[in-house]
Amino acid sequence: MGPIEKFDVLITGAARGIGKQIADDLTAKGHRAQTPSRLILDLSDIDSIKNFLLVNGDDPVDVLILNAGQNYPQSLEEMEIRNWDETQMVNATSSLLLIQHYAPKMAARGYGRIVAISSAYASRARFGRSAYSASKATLEAIVRSVAIEFADKGVIANCVSPGFALTDLTRQNNNESQISDLASKIPLKRLADPSEISYWVQALASIENTYVTGQTINVDGGMSCI
Repeated sequence: MGPIEKFDVLITGAARGIGKQIADDLTAKGHRAQTPSRLILDLSDIDSIKNFLLVNGDDPVDVLILNAGQNYPQSLEEMEIRNWDETQMVNATSSLLLIQHYAPKMAARGYGRIVAISSAYASRARFGRSAYSASKATLEAIVRSVAIEFADKGVIANCVSPGFALTDLTRQNNNESQISDLASKIPLKRLADPSEISYWVQALASIENTYVTGQTINVDGGMSCI
């Protein structure tokens, strides 16, 4: 396969925050980004995923960016199984289904990049985040398996694990005092700008990345060092 200058990219969860930043950055560079809304691709609904792939699954995808996420903060004692199941579906199972569809197509063409957005809480605990943490740990395991199983077929797969990022959702859920408190817990003493997360997603998804695969890159201002 010859060099690719412009990619066809599929990004989930690109309506806002980090996903929107990634989509905007890629399209600004001339790449073609497909960013299906929840009405078109509902990652909590397996039938919606199957229908999306039936209708759109033959469209070319050089880069698959798995950004969508769901989080129901509940303690283990209070955990509702329906919320647990939906979190696993949106954060892990839907990614597996998309990978099962697109990775073999990438392999057949001899080229592909998969980047999944994980979380600092895939490898650490936080009160009320058991479902979220478990789903992101599963996502990382899936990506490592992709890296092994498709290593000889031109498909590279990695995760980016953000810490706290200063998105609209962060501002919506936290006042200035709470944001300052979050920043105080980070060695760099500030939250990430979404563009700083996007930078590493683009780097791992680029044609220049020829040797980094099966990894989780922490983009967290040093939080994982604590």
